[in-house]
Amino acid sequence: MIAEESKFIPVGYALIGFGRFGRNRLIPAFSQISGSRIVALYKRDLHEAQQAARQFSIPRGYNDYSELLRDLQIEAVYITSANADHEWQAVQAARSGKHVLCEKPLATNVRSCQEIIRVCRDSGVKLMVAQTLRFSPVVRQVKEWITGGKLGRIKEAGASFTYDGTKSPRTWLHDYSVAGGGALMDIGVHCLDTLRYLLGEIGEAHGILQPPHQVDPIERTANVALRFQSGALGSIFCSYESPYHSRLEIVGEHGRATAEPFTLAWKDAEVRLQTDNESLSLTLNGGNTYGELIESFSRAVRGLGDVAIPGEEGLRNIEIIEGIYSQG
Repeated sequence: MIAEESKFIPVGYALIGFGRFGRNRLIPAFSQISGSRIVALYKRDLHEAQQAARQFSIPRGYNDYSELLRDLQIEAVYITSANADHEWQAVQAARSGKHVLCEKPLATNVRSCQEIIRVCRDSGVKLMVAQTLRFSPVVRQVKEWITGGKLGRIKEAGASFTYDGTKSPRTWLHDYSVAGGGALMDIGVHCLDTLRYLLGEIGEAHGILQPPHQVDPIERTANVALRFQSGALGSIFCSYESPYHSRLEIVGEHGRATAEPFTLAWKDAEVRLQTDNESLSLTLNGGNTYGELIESFSRAVRGLGDVAIPGEEGLRNIEIIEGIYSQG
């Protein structure tokens, strides 16, 4: 739970790449937390940056990234820009002494992830990947059942996430030079990270992409088969070609747990447990996962805890996705 009263000085953030996501997700998230505050935002157009800053009572709007990084009130950046911009924005921020909270994917390829991690480490700043579902009460309830032994030894896990990509305002999603991939890179990474969070590391991953990458590097649908190091099997289905839907299912030797939907903040989800001895159905609200994530990072910045999702977690996700893409 987010503490009602912060016990540390609020961390000043700049939102990098302020658009629909910033308006609909981050502005409400920051309004509900006390240890983090927005002191600036960045957009390429100065008029739009200043207009958005005025609209949301943010002190400053910038279109010059170097100028923003000289702002002493900014202690951390939250990078929400297009995927291909993550590397240069994170690297420049780190070299300027700013802590880096970066939206998924950390970068579009393994080399770029490694560079972000290296520069943040060498610059002595914190780095965290914004895989918000690790803070979801829905996902955490499923994890509690798993770690508590309710399901016994896990045999299989599946995660699906779909939405109609033609309706996304992020037109760059269909430009490989900016997005770095298709549905798997954009929403499949949520499924992948959630399954890794719940079941541990993955040993094998094999994917079928539609269209295949030899035809089009922006796959619109992907089906991925997984083998976890524990021996459990897994699957991911993600697509831009179907209305919104998400579902999580974990199958063990004593029963199964499901959550549907499992990706939405502030929305209710049905979470069910069915075992040899127990049947349980809960309605859980997804809560302010973005706020939980931001506050967690702010505590790490203040030296009050470890970074919950370090850069290496984002790197591992991209290693797996890049490996799937290399299969064609």
